[in-house]
Amino acid sequence: MDYKSIIQEQLAKLELSELEEIMDSATLDSGNRMPDISIQGLIDNAINGQPIFDSQTMIHGFIDLFLYEIKSSIILGVQLVTICIVIGLLTNLSNSFGNKAVSRLGIVVCGCFVIGLCLNNFSQTFNMCADTLNTMTRTMQLLLPILIPLLITLGGFTSGSVLNPVIAGAITMFNTILQTFILPAIFISSIFILVNSLTERDYVNKLGVFLRSTATFATGLCVTFFAGLTAIQGFVTETADGMLVNTARYSVNNFVPIVGGFAADSIDMVLSCVGVIKNGISIFGVILVLLLLAIPLMKLLAIAMVYKITAIVIEPIGNKQVSGCMNEMGNSVITMAVVLFLAALMFLVFLTIIIGIGGGSLLR
Repeated sequence: MDYKSIIQEQLAKLELSELEEIMDSATLDSGNRMPDISIQGLIDNAINGQPIFDSQTMIHGFIDLFLYEIKSSIILGVQLVTICIVIGLLTNLSNSFGNKAVSRLGIVVCGCFVIGLCLNNFSQTFNMCADTLNTMTRTMQLLLPILIPLLITLGGFTSGSVLNPVIAGAITMFNTILQTFILPAIFISSIFILVNSLTERDYVNKLGVFLRSTATFATGLCVTFFAGLTAIQGFVTETADGMLVNTARYSVNNFVPIVGGFAADSIDMVLSCVGVIKNGISIFGVILVLLLLAIPLMKLLAIAMVYKITAIVIEPIGNKQVSGCMNEMGNSVITMAVVLFLAALMFLVFLTIIIGIGGGSLLR
């Protein structure tokens, strides 16, 4: 039996349908701008020495997706600019005719419209980030039961037994912290900033900025802690696993009479095939996490750009408080993007550690 048959046989035994469904859903969410990627295709391309995916198609897809999100977000910018022009007109009328009470009421009403538009948009952004984090977490929870047994099959007994609870616990805890504390803190900070735009003085603006900065710092701290802890565990257990595999190979080769050498070579071929499968699935997981990150990240950056440009446009014609509010809202959306990026980065670190442990050190 050749190595391609072994790989096909082992792939057929794995439950990969849910991962493929998540990939199909992500490709559909991108408007089919991303290339069609499958685990079987990745492994076949790797075996045949071909590129694992079409990088040019993916880059052009990301650019098209970003431009599409910009076009979709322009409507929000036009609405905000229109309302701010009305606010500017009301302010000039109040200065010209002295009827400040009526114009002030109109300014407050227009400000409430601005808050409503921004709050509705930010609520959608918040839900999108929460859904993306849940999907990323679900992806990692599907990958671990597949990759860890493959890692153990390669001889990573210590690594598999240690990393499985560590990574699973880190993923669950990190997702809980993000969903319970960090994302709500960013959302509350945005509400404070929006409410503060109705007044000419800063009452809760600094509190909102503080909450947002704290959320970013806490996310970076969590990523550093969980990823660092997992990396240290992986480095420590990798050496022990390498010793176990080399000892087993040496024993088969030298203490089994006559057929020991053939058995050792057969073990090497099987382990190499399992290594190809594990690394192929791991790379598929990396691409899937990147794709799950890229789609909302493009949308977040497009929305942030619209907020920033809106702030620049309305500053000379509207209320400076509203302009500052738009700028801070852009910063809040960027903070959401940073949190999402750091979460994906931690998941990618986990996958990289698994790839590194079984990528060759156990097969030497």
